[in-house]
Amino acid sequence: MSNLSETLTEVKTDILHASISLENEKKQRNQKDDAARMLKARRAIEQHLEQKRLYHDISNGWDD
Repeated sequence: MSNLSETLTEVKTDILHASISLENEKKQRNQKDDAARMLKARRAIEQHLEQKRLYHDISNGWDD
């Protein structure tokens, strides 16, 4: 019976470790996805602001 108990304890420990590893991988993936979305949003905002500055400069006679 002791052997069965030890085996069950090992299996439970392995499952717990696998679960923790999976959760960590999910967190890392979500962080990478969030970072990519933030970078894309920041680039879009920068592009919009640059275009807005260009239109402002042109309307103020910058192209003369």
